Amino acid sequence: MLKALFTRKKSSRPFKDYHSEWFNTLKNALLPLLRRSISDSAPTILSTHVEMLHQHFQSYYQALDLAACNDIAQLLFPDWRNSLEKPFLWLGDFHPYLFTNLLRSFLEDTDEEQTDDETEDETRENCKYFYDKPWQVAMPRRAPSKILMARVDQIECALRLMVPALVDRVRNAQAGLVQRVAENWVLCQGRKEVVRPVIGEAVAAEMEEMVSVFLDANRLRRSILAEIVSITSVYQAALYLEGLAQFFVGLREPELLAQFESCKIPLNIPSRIAL
Repeated sequence: MLKALFTRKKSSRPFKDYHSEWFNTLKNALLPLLRRSISDSAPTILSTHVEMLHQHFQSYYQALDLAACNDIAQLLFPDWRNSLEKPFLWLGDFHPYLFTNLLRSFLEDTDEEQTDDETEDETRENCKYFYDKPWQVAMPRRAPSKILMARVDQIECALRLMVPALVDRVRNAQAGLVQRVAENWVLCQGRKEVVRPVIGEAVAAEMEEMVSVFLDANRLRRSILAEIVSITSVYQAALYLEGLAQFFVGLREPELLAQFESCKIPLNIPSRIAL
C-alpha cells in the first residue's frame, strides 16, 4: 500500500509552504492568544486556548504524514530548515526527546522550589514576583506531584525503547540497499541498461521502509505530546505549550540566527574562555 502511495503523483505544493503558514499562525496568533489567557482568562477559556494550540501541533504532524506519503525526500533532507533547527532534527522533524527534556526542565527547576521555612503566603508572593503570573499558574511549576513525575519517567522509559528501535530500522534499510545494489551491480557487470531498473527497484523498497519508519516516528511525536498534555493540569499544560511554542519560534528569530551563523568558533572544537 505504501509503495502505491509512493508512486502516486507528487503534491504540487511543497511542504515548506505549508510549514511557513503553520509557523506564522503559531507565532502571530496562537502563541500570543495563549499568553493573554495565562495572565487574564478564566480556567475554562484557558483550557480552550490550550487545546487550540495542542491541536495546532497535532495538525502539523498529520500534515507531515501526508507529505511523507507523497515525497519523503523533502522531509528527510529539508533544505528549508535553518542552521539552528537542523541539530534538533531526527527523521524529518524535531526529536521527541525535545518534548520530554523541555517538560522535565520545566518541572524540575530546583532554584525555584519552595523551602521548608517559606510560608504559603510567601510562596504566593514569590510566584507573582518571579513569574508575574497568577498563583494558580505559577504554583504547578513549583510543586509537581510525585504521580506526575512518575508518569514523566514512564514516558521517558518508553522513548528509550522506541527511539533505538526506529534507528535500527533505518540502519537496516540503508544496509540492505547497499548490499542489494552492490550484489546486482556485480551480477549485471555494470551494464547500465540492466542495472538501472534493478537499482530503481532497490531504492523503491528502501523508500517504502523509510516512509513506514517516518510515519512511526511521527506517531511517536504525536503520542508523546498528547500524553504530556493529558497528564498535566490545564495551567501546567498552558505553560509547557507556551515554552514549546516559544522554543520553535526562537529558533527562527533572525537576530539569533544571524549571531549563530556569524560565529567564528567551530562547534566541534572545544574552546577555552579567557579569564
